[in-house]
Amino acid sequence: MGMNQGPANIEVFKLAPGDIDHLFRRSGVPGNLLANFRYNAEQAAVSSPSQWFKALTENPVFPAVTRQLLAPDLKISFHTGGSHAAEDQYHALLSRESSTVLGLFVNSEGYLLLMLFPDGESFLEWWAGIYASPGMGDYPAVFDGGLLETEVLVCALHCIDLYRRFYLESMLDYRAAGVDLSISTADFVQLLKRSLASGDKRWLLPTLYELTPGLKQVPVALKPEHLKKIKELGFITGKESVFTLGERSRLMGTEFVSTWMNATGWQASALIQGQERSLSRVFLAATAFANHLFSFETGSGGEGRFRHQAASASQLAGTLRQWLETVKKVTGSAPASAKPAEDAAPRASFCGQCGSAIRPGKKFCSRCGASI
Repeated sequence: MGMNQGPANIEVFKLAPGDIDHLFRRSGVPGNLLANFRYNAEQAAVSSPSQWFKALTENPVFPAVTRQLLAPDLKISFHTGGSHAAEDQYHALLSRESSTVLGLFVNSEGYLLLMLFPDGESFLEWWAGIYASPGMGDYPAVFDGGLLETEVLVCALHCIDLYRRFYLESMLDYRAAGVDLSISTADFVQLLKRSLASGDKRWLLPTLYELTPGLKQVPVALKPEHLKKIKELGFITGKESVFTLGERSRLMGTEFVSTWMNATGWQASALIQGQERSLSRVFLAATAFANHLFSFETGSGGEGRFRHQAASASQLAGTLRQWLETVKKVTGSAPASAKPAEDAAPRASFCGQCGSAIRPGKKFCSRCGASI
């Protein structure tokens, strides 16, 4: 049932899986291709709503919640995990008609938890309080702040993971003399391929790809210039055939060995010309030292590029506010979505009081007598 939580005035609701069909019937919202749900008329006809359904329908926010849940204009899909953090997937749903943000969570039993935030600011405050780190305000620049090819990031994160790997191997072998940081180019590439294929979210590089929605579809083609670039950035030193992990790899490797908290990948999507399109992809890896924020772009030729920011909690909040406003503007300027697929929406109108089907031309519900 709905409740207020603290100064943010967050409304919280719980629903059973079958309540979705009754939401379609009661609200008359047709749904759209961006929504996570489709209307099942047969299921609605033979089922009854749960005990939590009435609490939502009697709440004044019912129209806003239903509109954002069943026909959102902007969907932000989150995937959390990484390091030893618990894995989860959830969504934030927005509408052009309202400033509210609806958080959609589904537990292991399929029950829905809906959190209605009064605005984007309160949602981001709640989100950062759970998934971000306080960090430091003077973390040194890593990638010079400009756009770089995604392959450069792949190599850099692999260097960080390699340092962690070599560090752990030295501990297992009881090597007191220190960590051997040298590796051949052939072994570097081979281990990189194994890392990506593993999908193991205990390591930073596969976590990037496993958590960031849609990133696997962006092609990756490693070239000598990418190794040259990470050498310029201080991740490696030495010759082309055999090189040594540099100071940047050592520092960030130590940071992630000891203080990596969690990671989150997310994607903002909207309906453009009737199709769901990605507006933005972002990845965040939080450590005790910084919130490592990576935003991704796709060039005209399909090539991937990224931008990095190492932010404290306050810096991250400002960046995320700006990011949310940007994707909302894109959504607001997008053309109206095309007609939903035939199986995505109810074919008839329904009574807003009892949910019974209404025949065309009727002014009153034949079941409860309510005015249409």
